[in-house]
Amino acid sequence: MVSALRRQPLLVGFVVVLLLAGTLSITIDAAFGLTNFRDAGYPDSVNLLILRELVSSGHLYPDPDQPPYLVSVYGPLTYILLAIPYKVALVLGIDPQVMVRLVPLGAMYLCVFLVFLIGRRLSDSRRIAWLCALFAVSALPISAWMIRGDFLALGFALFSLLLLLRTPERPQIIGAAICAGMALLIKQTFLAAPVAVFCWLIYRRRFKAAALWGMCIALTVAGGYAVLWWREPLMLKHFAALRSPIFEYRGAFNLLGLALSEPIVPFAVIGGLLARWKGSPERLLVLIYCVVAWLVAIATIPQVGGALNYFWEPFVLSAVLAGLGLYELQRKLYRTPILVTAMLLLLFLRSFFPMMRQELNLSSLRDSYRSVRTYPERKAKWKSFISMVSGRKVLSTSPDVSIHGVAPEMPDPYLNALLERGGKWDPSPVIAHIEAGQYDLIVLAKGVADDKAGGYRGIRIWDDAMREALKKTYRLACAFEDIDVFQGMEVWLPNRGSDEILPRLASVGCLVVTRGAGIGSAVRFSRIFLQPRERPIK
Repeated sequence: MVSALRRQPLLVGFVVVLLLAGTLSITIDAAFGLTNFRDAGYPDSVNLLILRELVSSGHLYPDPDQPPYLVSVYGPLTYILLAIPYKVALVLGIDPQVMVRLVPLGAMYLCVFLVFLIGRRLSDSRRIAWLCALFAVSALPISAWMIRGDFLALGFALFSLLLLLRTPERPQIIGAAICAGMALLIKQTFLAAPVAVFCWLIYRRRFKAAALWGMCIALTVAGGYAVLWWREPLMLKHFAALRSPIFEYRGAFNLLGLALSEPIVPFAVIGGLLARWKGSPERLLVLIYCVVAWLVAIATIPQVGGALNYFWEPFVLSAVLAGLGLYELQRKLYRTPILVTAMLLLLFLRSFFPMMRQELNLSSLRDSYRSVRTYPERKAKWKSFISMVSGRKVLSTSPDVSIHGVAPEMPDPYLNALLERGGKWDPSPVIAHIEAGQYDLIVLAKGVADDKAGGYRGIRIWDDAMREALKKTYRLACAFEDIDVFQGMEVWLPNRGSDEILPRLASVGCLVVTRGAGIGSAVRFSRIFLQPRERPIK
C-alpha cells in the first residue's frame, strides 16, 4: 500500500514538469514574436495593410479588382476589433504592429484563463483547473503573436460555454448565443460552439431552449452582416471571390497527423471517455463541443489555405478534458500494477517526445541566444532596406516588403494565386506593369523566378506568364546572403533602369550580380559599401 501511495502522484508530477517546459517555450516564443521586426506569421503584414486602410478610409471592403488586389478573408469583426489598438498606436505615436500584436497575445491568455474557470466549474478543484490551464498554454502549435482573429473568436466561444455551464437558463442562453454569434463574425470557421450546444440541448430534450439558441445566433450573425452590407456595398464581392475553395488532401492528412501527435490528445481521450461514462451533463457538453471542434477542423483543413491554426479550438477544448482525464487517471493509479504504471509512463513519454526534443535542443537554444544578441544589428539592416523600398513602386512576394511601397500591389500573392486558379482574379494588369518596367524594383523569394520555390500545399505564388514577363524586362541585380534577416530574397531591377540603388543595397549585404550572370556568379559590388556582418545563424 505504501509503494502504491508513493506511485500515486508520479504520473501527474511527470506530466506537470513537461507541461511547464512547454509553457516556458510558449512564453519565450511569444516574446520573440511580439518584438519581431518582420512578419511573425502569415499574413501579418496583409492584415496591417487592411487595418491601415480601414482606419484611413473607414471602409473594410475595397474593390478586389483594383490595387492592392486584396480580399478580406477573416470575419469583419476581426478587423473592427484590431483597428482599435491600431488607432491607439497612432495616437500614442508608437509602432502599430507591436500594439496590434498585443491583442491576440492577450486574447490567448484570456482563453487560458477561461479554460481555468471551465475546469474549476466542472471539477470544483483548483488543482484540476490549473492542470487544464497548463495543458492549454503548453500546446506547441499555438503562436499567439500572429495578427489573426482565432483567439479573439475562441475567447467569445469559451465565454459562451462558461455562461452555459453556470446556469443554462433563458438569460444565460441568450447571452451565450450572442457570444457564439460574435465568434462567427470574427472567423467564419468557429461553428463548433453553435452546433455543439444545439445538439446538447436537443439531447437533453430542451427543444425550446435549442430553438432560442439557434434563433439568437442567427439574428446576431445576420444582423452583423446586414449592418456591414449597408455600410460596405462591396462586401458580397469579397464573399463571392472566396466562394469556391481549392482542396488538397495530402497536406491536410499531414496537418491532421501533426495535430494528433500532440501530447494533449491521449489525455483528452481519457477525459472524454470518463465524461461520457460517468460525467455530469456539463461535462457531456464539453465533450460534445470538443468532438465537434475536431470534426470542424478536419472538415475545413483540406482547403489549401488551411494550416495548423485550424486546430487551436479543438486543442484548447481538449485541454479541459485532458486535465480532468489526468486527475482521474491519478486517482485510479494506486490500484494499478506497477508494470501497467510503467507502461503508461512510457506511453506518455512517447507522446511528449517531440516537445521534449524541441525544448532540450541545445543548438536551438544556442541559436536563440545568438538571435537575441544580434537583434539590434539585424533590425537595423532590415530598417535600412525598408527605407530604400519606401516611396518606390515595388512588387514583392514578401508582404512585409510590399506594404511599404508607394502603392502596394499583390501584398498577398498566395491568396491572389488561389483566386486566379478559381477564375476570380485576373493578373493581366500586373503582368502589363512588369512588361512595361513600371516597378522600380521587384523583390522575390529565392526560387520564385525559376519556379523552384516550393509554395504551400502545391500552390505556387507566381504563374508562368508573370515569370516570363519578369525575365523579359528585368534582370537579377543582387541577392541577399543573410538568411537570418532577408531569408534569401532576390532583387530584380528593370533592364533599362538606373543602378543608383545598388550601392545602398550592397551596404546591407545584397550580393550584386554582374549583368548577364546567374546568381552563382555573384560578386561583391564594392567592399566599401558592405558593412561587417557576422556569420548567418543556421
